[in-house]
Amino acid sequence: MSALPSQQYEANDDTMDIIEQCLASAEWGAERSDERSMNFAAPTRWGECGGIFILRDEPRAVHFSMSVDMRASNTRRVQVLELLSMVNERLWMGHFEYWNDDGVIMYRHTLPLLDREAPEKGEVEAVMQAAAEAIEKFLPAFNFVVWAGKTPKQALEAALFDTLGEA
Repeated sequence: MSALPSQQYEANDDTMDIIEQCLASAEWGAERSDERSMNFAAPTRWGECGGIFILRDEPRAVHFSMSVDMRASNTRRVQVLELLSMVNERLWMGHFEYWNDDGVIMYRHTLPLLDREAPEKGEVEAVMQAAAEAIEKFLPAFNFVVWAGKTPKQALEAALFDTLGEA
């Protein structure tokens, strides 16, 4: 199989400017690490989550990752992985991963830019919104597994439980 042709773009393109504008609009604190990456802090109702956007060349893409502020012990690893699988089935964009070395749960997504210089602002905003919604919705399930010792099925059912009306 032959490699796909790719066009080279300068590092000073508009990609990081677009990302920076989206982060500022969402009021997520951001700081450029270098000309190809931007660290950010996203407020959620469960606390602040840190993340990064990284521009890569081969293949040309913007990688997005956001860490969930929790560490899972090795004793709960199998249950966390089972829950990740169940949660990922319900996501419309991106996915959660468990990083074994750090014991950290991450949300990740990549925007391919094969024939273009930069992503559309709406694409960046959609990734940010999808990540924030996924963390808001599923972080309680991870907590139920890691801290309360619930099964992945019990944890997911509890996190997806929605009440109607107000008490």
